[in-house]
Amino acid sequence: MKIDQENKVYIKKAFGEMQSREDFLDLLNYAKPLIYGEKAIPFKLQQLTYYTNPWRSKNSYKEFQIKKKSGGARTIYAPENGLKAIQKALALILQSVFEPNKSATGFVEGKSIVDNAKEHIGQNYVYNLDLKDFFPSIDQARVWACLKLNPFNLIDKKTSKEFDFKKLETGIRRFTTEFDEEIFYQLKKGTFLLVNDKKGNYKAYQKRLKKLDKDVFKDAAKYITTDANLKELVKLTVHREKLANMIASLSCTKMQVERKDENGSWVKVTRNVLPQGAPTSPLFSNVICQKLDKRLSGVAKRFHLNYTRYADDITFSSMHNVYQENGDFIKEVQKVIKGQNFDIKESKTRLQKTGFRQEVTGLIVNDKVNVRKRYVKQIRMWLYYWEKYDYNKAESIFLRDYFIDKGHVKNTKPNFQNVLSGKLEYLKMVKGFEDTTYLSLNKRFEKLRGYRNLLDTILDEWENNGIDSAMKIYKFKENE
Repeated sequence: MKIDQENKVYIKKAFGEMQSREDFLDLLNYAKPLIYGEKAIPFKLQQLTYYTNPWRSKNSYKEFQIKKKSGGARTIYAPENGLKAIQKALALILQSVFEPNKSATGFVEGKSIVDNAKEHIGQNYVYNLDLKDFFPSIDQARVWACLKLNPFNLIDKKTSKEFDFKKLETGIRRFTTEFDEEIFYQLKKGTFLLVNDKKGNYKAYQKRLKKLDKDVFKDAAKYITTDANLKELVKLTVHREKLANMIASLSCTKMQVERKDENGSWVKVTRNVLPQGAPTSPLFSNVICQKLDKRLSGVAKRFHLNYTRYADDITFSSMHNVYQENGDFIKEVQKVIKGQNFDIKESKTRLQKTGFRQEVTGLIVNDKVNVRKRYVKQIRMWLYYWEKYDYNKAESIFLRDYFIDKGHVKNTKPNFQNVLSGKLEYLKMVKGFEDTTYLSLNKRFEKLRGYRNLLDTILDEWENNGIDSAMKIYKFKENE
């Protein structure tokens, strides 16, 4: 999702300063209206607690499979609506903080598969490989570890800066004195509350400040809370490292996956991993792959190759051949991928030479970025059926082919007109809005769509106000 610079700057700053669940909740509620509109109902703290519960997490996803074009099936884990809304807001927040490696083109704002394919136009050799079980191969522990690093930095940093009572904000904060003494405090309705001071750190610090004539702290002592209040406030205290754990829990779920055992054989195990289908998974996959992209880019530069990665689809291309089996380049690539805890799906590895069709993420790149001939042929066929017969007959043919091709669709049947419109938009994105093929097909589509809209209007008028009223509309349009 696109987000304007002002919101992005605010989110990035707020993320860097948050230290409690309440801070995190406030940031989620800042992001939610940017996605769902101003009338969006704010998240509640109970929702975060609910969806981070590991016993609840496994029931928060609906599992189903979709047919792959290459054969087999891909398992999708679709989060329930409540969790999905949180994940979408979280993805927007993380997107504002994180900037992917320039070689990553998948799930990146402003980039598409066309940008990915353009890097490999007109090369003698195009080498493709896929990563096995991309999202589920990323464990929750790796997500948590990345959140502690740049640019997220969800760690508890110590500071030796002076304690400025006037500049404290609401919410619980941790302050570390110049002697690494930890003090937890809160401002509530303008009142200073000492949250945790078991070792008397605050009193000792206050005494040192008094010697330096720091009058601003003289009144703070009277706000020290009772033991009962302390116990309640301590429950609310969450450090930044714990926020990393909360975010990782919201983004991962327990499922059965494949891992190699000590003998190198694939076995079924249960792990908390990134699910394919969660709005946060694409972004976290790019976070995890930062080092992979950096190192593969380095390999590409050393061998004078082009390199891009679109999700799990990795592509190298060049005018010269360095792709010999067991050659230095292949060994180096395999070493880097294995070192980053990924595995290559050998069945999807292929070297495409000039003179034959070369594809990158489903697009042709021999001379220019283009779709397959079958794609255009299918659009022409559907338009022909609509022109020759009628909309209903064309739709029935479309639905028959669509179900065979997709293998899985949502409960509601796909809308023929909308799918056709989407395919034409994709064709425009790939070939360009001035392409003659696109312009010709889109002109036929717009003509048919206009006729259908008129027909629907006439039939609705017939049903509601009778045939005479409907004929008036027909004759008026006929004479325009």
